[in-house]
Formats: sequence, C-alpha cells, structure tokens
Amino acid sequence: MDHSKLVLAQAFGSQSEADLAKSMLESAGIDAMVQADTAGGMRPHIAWSGLGFRVLVREEDVAEARGVLEPPEGVSAAKLVAVQSFGTLDQAETARDTLASAGVRAEIEDLTRSGSTFRLLVREEDVATSRQVLQPPQKAAT
Repeated sequence: MDHSKLVLAQAFGSQSEADLAKSMLESAGIDAMVQADTAGGMRPHIAWSGLGFRVLVREEDVAEARGVLEPPEGVSAAKLVAVQSFGTLDQAETARDTLASAGVRAEIEDLTRSGSTFRLLVREEDVATSRQVLQPPQKAAT
C-alpha cells in the first residue's frame, strides 16, 4: 500500500469497529489500514478521546470506500434507545462487548460533560434482548 497518498475513509470510536470496516473494505477489494494513537497499544483510550480509530485508503479509492461503509440507499438509520448507564467507560465497553457476543450492535454515548456517565444505545427493536442479556444472573434458590 502506498502510504504517501492515504486519506481518511471514516473514523470510528473503537478498534473493533475500525477492524470490521477494514475487513469490509478488503472484502470489496479495497486496501485499507487502521491508524490510531494508542501509545503502542498500552492506552487505547487516547485514540477514543482524540481523533478515534481512522480507516485509511488510497486517495483514488476513497469514494468507493465510503460507499462500501455507508448503509444502502433507502435504509434509514434506526432509532437508538438508551438501555443502561455506566459510571466508567470500561463498564460500558464490557457491556457493549457482551451485547456484541449476543448479536446485538450497541454504541456508547459519552455524557461525561454532563454528569460522568456513559450510556449504552441499541436499536429500538433490540431493547428487550439487550436488557435480558445485560440483566445480572439470578441467584439459585437453596
């Protein structure tokens, strides 16, 4: 890949989202790479709080890449609903990863400027499943 002519296709809030986008692009025959400042992988929150995880492609591929990463025409963005709040980003990321393993896509909303919390957002149709997955396990009766 010619690194001298790379441009931003899209930025993401997490490494996993950027890796997924990179895989989608490569499946479409577009070379891509993920760039982020994570202090050598030791501090991923630096990328999250800064410019994010950036997916870069060759300049001549940027239009096609953005087309691959955008939803198809006629598909409107689903309404997102808050299912749970967390005091730390780590807690919110753990819950997001738990939902992902159950097949539910979730986003983290940063509300630290208004009260030091993070909210987990899911599509309206995934609310019931999300709450069930995130519900703490019940103690067995003895």
